[in-house]
Amino acid sequence: MVDLTVNGLRQADIARAELLPDGKVLIASENWKAARLAPAGPLLEMSDGTPAFAVDQVEGARLRVEKQLLRIEIEAPPAAFVAESMEVASGAHLRPRRSSAGAVLNYDVTVTRPGNGTPATSGATVEAIGFGSFGTAVTSAVLSDDGTGRRAARLDSYWRYDLPDAMQSVVVGDTIGVGGGWSRPVRYGGLRWGRDFGLRPGFVQMPLATVSGEAALPSTVDLLINDSQRFTQSVRPGPFDLTGVPVVTGAGELSMVVRDLLGRQTVIRQSYYASPELLAPGLTDFSVEAGWLRTGFGRDSDYGESFAAATVRRGMTARLTAEGRVELQRDRQATGVEVAGLLGTWGVGRLAAAVSRDQLRGRPGQGALVQLGIERRTPLGGGSIQYEYATRDFAPFGESRVPGAADLRSREQVLGSLGGRLWGPVNGGVNYVRRVRWNGERASSFGLSLSFPIAQASLTVSAARRLGDGREWSGSINLNVPLGSDFYTATRAERQEDGSTAASVLAVRTPPPGPGMGWRVESSTDANQRARAGLQMNTKHGDLTAEVVADADARVSSRAGLRGTLGMMSGLPFASRPIGHGSFAVVQIEGMPGVPIKRSNQVVTETDERGLAFVPGLVPWYRNVIEIDVADLPLDAQVSSVTQEVVPYARTGSLVRFDVRRTRQALLVLRQADRQPVPVGTRVELLGGGGEFRAGRRGEVWLTDLTADRQRIRVSWKGHGCDLDLRIPPSDDGAAVTVGPVVCEERTP
Repeated sequence: MVDLTVNGLRQADIARAELLPDGKVLIASENWKAARLAPAGPLLEMSDGTPAFAVDQVEGARLRVEKQLLRIEIEAPPAAFVAESMEVASGAHLRPRRSSAGAVLNYDVTVTRPGNGTPATSGATVEAIGFGSFGTAVTSAVLSDDGTGRRAARLDSYWRYDLPDAMQSVVVGDTIGVGGGWSRPVRYGGLRWGRDFGLRPGFVQMPLATVSGEAALPSTVDLLINDSQRFTQSVRPGPFDLTGVPVVTGAGELSMVVRDLLGRQTVIRQSYYASPELLAPGLTDFSVEAGWLRTGFGRDSDYGESFAAATVRRGMTARLTAEGRVELQRDRQATGVEVAGLLGTWGVGRLAAAVSRDQLRGRPGQGALVQLGIERRTPLGGGSIQYEYATRDFAPFGESRVPGAADLRSREQVLGSLGGRLWGPVNGGVNYVRRVRWNGERASSFGLSLSFPIAQASLTVSAARRLGDGREWSGSINLNVPLGSDFYTATRAERQEDGSTAASVLAVRTPPPGPGMGWRVESSTDANQRARAGLQMNTKHGDLTAEVVADADARVSSRAGLRGTLGMMSGLPFASRPIGHGSFAVVQIEGMPGVPIKRSNQVVTETDERGLAFVPGLVPWYRNVIEIDVADLPLDAQVSSVTQEVVPYARTGSLVRFDVRRTRQALLVLRQADRQPVPVGTRVELLGGGGEFRAGRRGEVWLTDLTADRQRIRVSWKGHGCDLDLRIPPSDDGAAVTVGPVVCEERTP
């Protein structure tokens, strides 16, 4: 039985050891594991059969045995210890709750009266949403009246069911497909089942960096990303890996500083490149689609030919992601692949190839498509270049069937961009686009941009020119000057390709997140809108807008609009500001009108006469904080919690109830029979199951939770006491009332 010390650290338990005749030392396996030493060589046995390991099997270890003190000291390198792995980015998975059944109607109505004497026009967009445990059902339409006739067109109608745990969603009805790497998305009516990483905020789908190190003693690790400290962790002796490091996308550098108990410091540097184009190893993204292509979205509800398509992406390794896609139609079929991979730590490259077979022109045609791309991003900027070539017979997905469509197909495309910090706070960029069609049409453009701060303002300069067609250059200069958190001015001067110029100056006060007003005024050299002014008023029940525009001939046009939401949830009807594509909450504080409601520390509304408030703008799948302030409640109100967290599904509502109850309070003044105050500490008990209180100086007792106008109490102090019937006078504002002085007559023995 010995004291065991490993790398200067005395182990907590007494160890069992045996010195063999040949000088080897065996340490019992349980003590070996307690010291976190990795198994070394074969497992041996002591003379009494105890499993053990031999110290001399540890490469690089030094041993010191002190027989008289029954002590063994081992100096072992970091590699001799058990390796461990620590996850740096392990965000909690928020589990949203299915909302109770409800329905809302979003509306956006606009009326315009032109200043040229033509009839007024009007239009409206309406969207009906039903939600509950069954998912979300949506239908929308656009209505218009141009003064000569009325028109209505359905937009989208669909049912959606989300599975956040699996990060999958199912859509039946009108939707937009996934184009993949080489194809393009289309509008259609039918079925879509696929992955949706947005259902789990914080989930990182791209490969994350791993940093390895080692420590001979217990140490502290500081992790820096691009010289900014992001993580601190204590580590035990031995090799270790920090996995899932949440790096910034693009090229960068990781620095790991290891400090041990003796103050020794080791710095490890590692370059990396992270790209959202890649998937983490073993992670799969997919989409399965089938239905009928939309042919007149916004004009009618017609559908065209049927199709089926499937796309699968998978992270093969931390450096390589592959994708495959197939498209099937009666007269067209296409399939293709794409691979994206890291180019060392410099950037990311992609290669895509696809083939199609069609009879769109009455004869079989086979075509091919090739795409190449390289991208590099750094904290200071980056750039990319993309090249595409397609043969004449390659038929794009969803192509129009009009005569001559094949001649309008793209033959070659080149897209390039470069931008970032130039010097100091000055940023700039350049872009180039070139496109050639199979009918010989060519189009090229070149653009420049520059932005930099001037005091508290920002100046942006941009210029562009289409090459090869004789057109002049176009450009603009923008100066934005913030004058407060919600007030700014802007000046703009621009030049069009035809050589015409225009300038404008405007001032804007943005409306608050909650009820309030914002405005906008603008003056321009444009003859069609020499002056413009507008107001936006946010109310609890909707947003109103009004705008007037005057042209060079002093003709005034006007426009008015109203946006909002009508709904019903949990039997509670409401009319509110528009919820858009976000989620919302109905807050209930029963019997408490006029209480301000905060969302993310900002007041957005207040309860109505029913104690209800509508809170729009909740972010789906995220933790949203709804709160009230006790200072806004009546003095006699008690609340168990002033904040509640809501994690909603997309486009649904949540009912948030704050448990607020009204209680009566009173300051009781007690006197003894001789009219002197009762002693400090006198016990006062509310009979009938109430609380217990103590008297302070001057015989004053603060009573709370009084539930009736009359209250019977029991008063006790050393050797004395009495029972009293109190009458609690009413209080209009909920403030405490004073009762007494009340004389405590002695109880009869």
